[in-house]
Amino acid sequence: MNNTLRVTGICLLGTICCTTFAPSASIAQEPDAAGEPLQPLVSIRDLMEKTITPASNTIWSFYEPPTDESEWLQLEEAAVTMLAASSLTAAGGTGPNDNEWARDPRWQAFNNVMRDASRAALEAIRAKDHAALLEASDILYPPCEGCHTQFNPGVVDAQ
Repeated sequence: MNNTLRVTGICLLGTICCTTFAPSASIAQEPDAAGEPLQPLVSIRDLMEKTITPASNTIWSFYEPPTDESEWLQLEEAAVTMLAASSLTAAGGTGPNDNEWARDPRWQAFNNVMRDASRAALEAIRAKDHAALLEASDILYPPCEGCHTQFNPGVVDAQ
C-alpha cells in the first residue's frame, strides 16, 4: 500500500511538473495564477544528482527481469521521475549556466532523447515487457553520456 501511495504521488508530481513547467517554444514559462512567470527552484546539477541519477540507476540496474510487483513499482517510480525531470531540465535551473544550457539546441536534443527514452521505459514497465525496458534503457544511456561530455565533462571523468 505504501508503494502504491508513493507511486501515485510521484505520478501526480510528474503530471504537475509536465503541465506546469513544460517550456514553450521560446523556453519562457507561462505565468502562474498571479501572473508571475514560474521560475526553477533548484539547479540542474541538484536535479541531476538527487533525482535523475538515482532514477536512471534504478532503470539500468534491472538487466534481469523484475521478480515481483514491488520491483515493477520501483521501476515505474524511476521512469515517472525521469519523465518529470526531463520537463524540469528543459526549463533550465538556478545554476550559473542552467538557462543558457536549456536554450542550447544540443542540450535540447539530449533532453528530448532522455524524455522519449523515459516515456518508452514507462510504457514497457507498465506492460511488464522486460525486453522493451532493456531497449529503452539502452537508448537512455548515450544522451546522458553525451550531455555530460559536452556540458559537464568532470562528471564523466569521475565515473
